[in-house]
Amino acid sequence: MSCKHHTPAHVSAKSTAGATLAATLAESADEADATNTSNLATTISAPVKETTSYYRRTLPDNLVSFTSPDGRKLFKESLNEGYAEGYFNLAGNFTVQSEPAYCGPSSLAMVLNALEVDPGRTWKGVWRWYSDELLESCRTESDLKANGITFDQFLCLASSHAQVVAKRGKAATREEFLRDIQYVTQRDDVFMVLSFSRQALGQTGDGHFSPIGAYHPGTNQALVLDSARYKYPSWFCDVDKLYDSLQPVDEDTNLPRGYFLISRRDAQLDLSLLSSPGSEQPRQIGSSEVDLPERPSDVFPTKLSCGKGATCCSSK
Repeated sequence: MSCKHHTPAHVSAKSTAGATLAATLAESADEADATNTSNLATTISAPVKETTSYYRRTLPDNLVSFTSPDGRKLFKESLNEGYAEGYFNLAGNFTVQSEPAYCGPSSLAMVLNALEVDPGRTWKGVWRWYSDELLESCRTESDLKANGITFDQFLCLASSHAQVVAKRGKAATREEFLRDIQYVTQRDDVFMVLSFSRQALGQTGDGHFSPIGAYHPGTNQALVLDSARYKYPSWFCDVDKLYDSLQPVDEDTNLPRGYFLISRRDAQLDLSLLSSPGSEQPRQIGSSEVDLPERPSDVFPTKLSCGKGATCCSSK
């Protein structure tokens, strides 16, 4: 007799019901897996939405990258001939602008720190220092981030902290522009900031501010320390082309761009000697100056501005 396992009737019925339940659950699980697999396939096959971003632009062929072999050669020769005297002051205080439209405040902060001007207010902790987000123009913060500042607003803001001569477009001749570049690059107590059109030089974008760092007399090229390092490196450019880039009209003002000569107020330097009949001076300067001795931080102004009531605060 063979051995055979016997199952009672009531146990057999329960087993049958359990098998049915198990089969139902298994079928549901299969359907769920199929659905999940289908959804996963749809997700994988769906196009991925990409956010456009850039890591720098290619420098136009008419400009020489500062860090290229040719750019290094130009700089060494400029330094040897005495036309890069202020470079190290600027380079030692160089910071990339903190917003895409902050080229004006960034260039000004760089120059003021290079001149060792005490801002008379705390930056962070106990330290007094210039940074572009602390230099407030007459535009609102949102407008400033979107549009930057105009030539007149830069002049007004800069004049609140330093001695400034401004020359717009053809108000300065081509020869005068060259003389001014030669003058400032042989000193470390006065700097030039350009307000120029990128388009005129074959770059993307348009209005931009940046300081001059050196001059190469042999090739008549000037070094522009581009405040937007994330976009372009610093570059050498023919001075005649730089002069031409000052001439295009700014759509915000219907006036050409230009350049600024900036020095300390207490410097033994008379910038009036560099003034021309077309030089512009601020029509009213806001009172953001404070005494320099140590004082509690709560008495310093929260922003370093040109003053809301200044007539040069007009966007035009």
